[in-house]
Amino acid sequence: MAVNTGQRQESGFKWNSFIRFTALALFALSCFLILPQAALAKGGGNPRYASIVMDADTGQILSQSGADSTRHPASLVKMMTLLMAFEAIEGGKLRLNDRVTISRKATQVIPSKLGLDAGSSIRVEDAFYALVTKSANDVAVALAERIGGTESHFAVMMNRKAKEIGMTRTRFMNASGLHHPQQVSTARDMAKLARYILTDHPRYYHYFSTRLFTYQGVTHRNHNRLMEKYDGMDGFKTGYIQPSGFNLVASARHGNRRLIGVVFGGRSANSRNAHMAALLDRSFAMLGPEILTAKAPLPARKPDQPVQLAALAIAAGDAAAPVLKGETFNEMIGEGDYDPAVSKRLETGLMAIAAHRGHSDESADRKEWAVQVGTFGSRTKTDKAIDNAIKSLPVELASAGTAMIAPLKTKQGWLFRGRLKGYTKGQALLACQYIEDCLPVSPQAY
Repeated sequence: MAVNTGQRQESGFKWNSFIRFTALALFALSCFLILPQAALAKGGGNPRYASIVMDADTGQILSQSGADSTRHPASLVKMMTLLMAFEAIEGGKLRLNDRVTISRKATQVIPSKLGLDAGSSIRVEDAFYALVTKSANDVAVALAERIGGTESHFAVMMNRKAKEIGMTRTRFMNASGLHHPQQVSTARDMAKLARYILTDHPRYYHYFSTRLFTYQGVTHRNHNRLMEKYDGMDGFKTGYIQPSGFNLVASARHGNRRLIGVVFGGRSANSRNAHMAALLDRSFAMLGPEILTAKAPLPARKPDQPVQLAALAIAAGDAAAPVLKGETFNEMIGEGDYDPAVSKRLETGLMAIAAHRGHSDESADRKEWAVQVGTFGSRTKTDKAIDNAIKSLPVELASAGTAMIAPLKTKQGWLFRGRLKGYTKGQALLACQYIEDCLPVSPQAY
């Protein structure tokens, strides 16, 4: 059968086009598959990624990737909000015990927030803790209004300060970090902000180290869970909104050297944390093995400062944070990374922390201390936690403690706090090195 010449040409053209398309597709796929792993580690394929590691003492840059590219900072903005408050205190315009009134505008912001009513108020210092731990947007707005009159004027003040610090690519539009298309910063600028706080306002840095904050009977846990896992990390801020990804500014100290790390655009909190840890590890290694020493203590409080109820360790400031078992998380529309859902099992030490209002060391050598090993909604779970705690202790500590249950009536029903009592302060602190989810309890907090 004869084949028309035009049909043969058309068929040949289609076949050649298919071959060319297939070849181009295979070439593109091969390019993707052979992308260097180093490029992926540096955020290749993630347009929101940027990072930097800075020596806090010298300002030396030890690692950077996209450090001057503008990104949305999310709740890293609250670092500047807090800095403005610190300087208002230094200037005599604000005091820690002043009250901050919650406006109607503040109540209307989206979560994360404390959920305070319009017309109510919160102490300035409690506002600090709410921003650091809960990343409370309503409190950020209220604090901005307290200092600047309006949040928009406060943003002008923030930008003026940013320029003074040398944050050349940053523009603040609000006090919370909730998304605004024009609110941008860079990894380098955020490192500059962190370093400024550390060097020019070191007496306030301890607020960024707060792991738990109890307010009106509810305990809020810091979103920066890397503080619990990375040796020497003792502060700064997380951030998350959908356009930014998961952000983190972190500060860690090994020996006499402190580093500031910034990561923008993490795809999850866990991957961001792992990447931050890797960046810091590599940078500390660059500084030399002589600085890789034991975890440094947090900055000391001024002698006249009371021990805050938000501090994790009732007796000692550097105890490890408890880890909740079986808790669930919801990523929020706003900030920070997530909010712990309400759970039947409350944060270990919640009630003990809430009751604490400071103490002296007069009873340190007397066996009046206890360790709390959990708070539960059932006696069975409490008994089991006490039994497990005793099994975890060396013989001398296990035999020194006496099991007790401290019941507490709440709106949700009875709670049972499992404790071992009869320790000195030193024994209580030592016992908590062996027991998971442990909190030292001073005699004043019974």
